[in-house]
Amino acid sequence: MKSILLVDDDPHIIRALREHIDWAALDLHVAGTAASGTEALELFYHLQPDLLMTDVYLPDLNGLELTQKLRGDYPNLPIIILSGYDEFENARAAMRWGVSHFLLKPAEVDEITNVLQEVMLEYDVRERHEQLELTYRQEVGRMLPYLRKQFMKELLTTRYRPEQLSHERMDYIGIEHRDQVRAVSLQLNRPKFVTRMKERDWQLLRYGAADIIRENAALYAQQHVHGQVELVDYSDRVFVLVLLEQHSALDRLYVLLERMIEQIFTYLKIEVSAGIGMCKPHLCELMDSYLESCEALENAEFQGGSRMYCYEHDMLEQSPVPDHSAALRQWHDAWNDMRTDAALDIWHTLRVQLESGNCLLQDVQVVAVSLFDTLIHSWNRRYPRLQPPLSMSEFLRDIQSKYALTELTNWMDELIGHWLEHIQREQAEKKSNRLVAQVKQYVEQHYAEEISFEAIARSLYVHPKYLSQLFKRMTGENFVSYLNQYRIEQALALLESGQYMVYEVSEMTGFRNATYFSQVFKMVTGKSPSDVVR
Repeated sequence: MKSILLVDDDPHIIRALREHIDWAALDLHVAGTAASGTEALELFYHLQPDLLMTDVYLPDLNGLELTQKLRGDYPNLPIIILSGYDEFENARAAMRWGVSHFLLKPAEVDEITNVLQEVMLEYDVRERHEQLELTYRQEVGRMLPYLRKQFMKELLTTRYRPEQLSHERMDYIGIEHRDQVRAVSLQLNRPKFVTRMKERDWQLLRYGAADIIRENAALYAQQHVHGQVELVDYSDRVFVLVLLEQHSALDRLYVLLERMIEQIFTYLKIEVSAGIGMCKPHLCELMDSYLESCEALENAEFQGGSRMYCYEHDMLEQSPVPDHSAALRQWHDAWNDMRTDAALDIWHTLRVQLESGNCLLQDVQVVAVSLFDTLIHSWNRRYPRLQPPLSMSEFLRDIQSKYALTELTNWMDELIGHWLEHIQREQAEKKSNRLVAQVKQYVEQHYAEEISFEAIARSLYVHPKYLSQLFKRMTGENFVSYLNQYRIEQALALLESGQYMVYEVSEMTGFRNATYFSQVFKMVTGKSPSDVVR
């Protein structure tokens, strides 16, 4: 319930207002009354009422002067002027001090009530607006950083026109106006010991890496006043730095990235590859810089961890060192699709390049590690419960003992051949399991019919003799025994239901001869079908 202060030097007016206005119906109560402006001012600051109704002509301090003094501290206070003099100057002065309700004495009770209702409605509307504005400011304060990140992420993959990125829009979400923009892609190279960790452990490391990147980016932005750095959480392994600067300098950027990479490796033991896109003159071209950073990142990824590649330097300038990144990407794709023949061809071509090119042993070791990294990831993805033919730790130990280029490539050739043998063996085992499962499924669907094992073999495009041997090796029994066992299990359930005669169950489970059915039933269960029926 709101409160009102009544001010008038006429006690009869005060009493009339108290007694004849239905304050409760207006959701109001009279907080107090005053007979002079000075008394009203003191009482107002003491009681802090929500509304004020005052006469104009008061002792000491008139109603307009009282209004003027209160307006400084309470600009939105609803004030109703009640005056016995119909003077235009008073009304004009009242309006100048924000008084929109001016009543002339003697005013009817209904007239006063209507004004009070209008004031209360205005009060309620203003409160609602204030609450909405407060809620909006709070929500915007929480949402703006998120909106900025989402918009930045959108800029990486959506091509905008310059007029779509107005200054007003950028100011609203907190993106500064700069002459140059650049994207840097940072990829976390998930360490081998983490591949077997729970997802929670990886996410914890990833969070730590993001924190290091964010802290260094914030420090970089503070040191360079004319710059803004935004971090975009792009995927599970990739973060993108968006730099908006007045004057971009690669040497400063290299220092920033080196510090990030070094700290992440020191504290988290995670290698980071960085791809640096070229500077662009407008935010709408950020997508181009991002795509360049991705292309540079691919080279960094295939050349080993903790490397930085700049599109405008490392990609556009020819390097005397042979680049095997294309072959390594093809190798990676072939194993992803399990095209083992294509993978073997890629290795043979790459081996010739390594042995005939101007390569240092260390460069070939880096290539070998990339080749094996693809092998181990492919194995873990397809056979997560099986140990790989060679672990990463064993591989790294053995590669250190190869001191000559030919010795290293011969060893890799044997390793890849050995790996392919294991893959083929696992694939054959998987195929065998699938064939046996298909035979069992056929029995489940057709046990009530006359079954020909030769027909099953033909439907699976394998020789009956091979399928028979495979079935016995995988299940430990021949096909006829399995078929009879399955049919008797179904027959037993039918007999126990009590709904069918023995000869009916015999036919329903694929036995055309009731005597033979009884013999097989007793051999499998140790009792006759009639014993089950009783």
